[in-house]
Amino acid sequence: MQRSYLTSIFSITTIIILIAITAIFPSQFEHYLNLIKQQVVGNFGFIFTYPAFLASLFFIVICFTPWGNIKFGSGEPEFKTLSWMGMLFATGMGIALVTWGVTEPQAHLEEGMSLDESLLHAYNHWALLAWVGYLAVGVMFSYALYNMGIEKPAEELLGNGFLSKLNLVSLVVSTVIGLALTFSYASNPIRASLVEWFGVEINTSLIIAVLALFAIASSTSGLNRGIKWLSNYNSLFALILLFAAFLLTQPFEIITTLGRLLPEYLVRYPAMATDIGLGDPERKAWLADWLYAFEASWYGWFIFTGVFIARISRGRTLRQMVLGILIAPSLISCFWFTTFGLAGISENVDDVFSLIAQLDATGILSIVLTLNILLFFVTSADSAGLVCEMLTVKRSRIFWIIAMAGLAISINLLGGDIYKVILTLISVAAIPVAIGVFALGAAFVVRVMRNRAAAKQTAS
Repeated sequence: MQRSYLTSIFSITTIIILIAITAIFPSQFEHYLNLIKQQVVGNFGFIFTYPAFLASLFFIVICFTPWGNIKFGSGEPEFKTLSWMGMLFATGMGIALVTWGVTEPQAHLEEGMSLDESLLHAYNHWALLAWVGYLAVGVMFSYALYNMGIEKPAEELLGNGFLSKLNLVSLVVSTVIGLALTFSYASNPIRASLVEWFGVEINTSLIIAVLALFAIASSTSGLNRGIKWLSNYNSLFALILLFAAFLLTQPFEIITTLGRLLPEYLVRYPAMATDIGLGDPERKAWLADWLYAFEASWYGWFIFTGVFIARISRGRTLRQMVLGILIAPSLISCFWFTTFGLAGISENVDDVFSLIAQLDATGILSIVLTLNILLFFVTSADSAGLVCEMLTVKRSRIFWIIAMAGLAISINLLGGDIYKVILTLISVAAIPVAIGVFALGAAFVVRVMRNRAAAKQTAS
């Protein structure tokens, strides 16, 4: 227990030091962060994408073998399938899909790509390569928790020594910083909506504090009520927005485009996922800004989301996990980007807020959009608090939510170019997190092989 408290203290201390450096020396700190990003992520970004690609092939194949029947724990699943998928979808993507659905295809078009290429790259960034990490960590932690009886896999798999504690600190730090920035992202559209609807200008820090109170209220209501109910409403609101954009713009064009591009994405997936821009400096720079940057950010969320998925997946089989965490969400992501990408282009808008406002003059859909962002955020903050609690000490969930909100308020008060520095910091922080993920994966495989060898020896 004392070690867990020390992990929490070191995590908070690291966050405070990083933010202090960012506040005092923003330009110098950003310079060195960008240097690391360019040299490591830019030149060696394939260390993020290649493992994810190979893992996606592995899980797709294994899903249809007898190994797909492996069950995590005993008894029936704790949550019904729709609620389970709603929770993992809200935690895994949430606000990001809403924000980027219109923006990314537009950005690629402005770079000179064709419409098809723009959507295919969006598929590549948000479908299989994104979801497979959540699946891999979710499967690993589910098996460790429910089949091997390991109470704290993130520590015990690496031997509970100094390296495991260092890895744990990096995981907690990346989770807290990432969610703190999400606080800021969620507060901006809510603030704009309050101004538009009620003419009330509310301080961003106050909005962040209120968002934290919502997340705390959700955490005190328990997983079976708070996150579960919020995720169900999240899914409902997201579907309303999706089908509104689908029906009110170009439904036939969206369906035909998806039907044409989805097979092409699957055929080109190996080449797109393993592209390193060999011999093409401009291509390498583009990959660093898009594919590698996205994959680095996914690694920053793999442990957070994977641990949460493990928590809600007792009683599931490996086949259910692959279909529910990799296949179905990837298909939904492709449909989402096709719908919002084409809708944004047809309506000549640059973001989802302008699109929804243009589609519905009554403002009802804009209210749904704002509520969707609010609930997506509360779900993410609550589940992040739960994950930090699982990684550190019991009954610390509210503390971690408050820490995230406090960090978000600090970032907001600092202003200036702080957001840009924090974004770069998240990308760089993904490097030690990725190393930690690989180490946990290797340790997990070794532990499984040892247990099987011991079982065979005992049986003989």
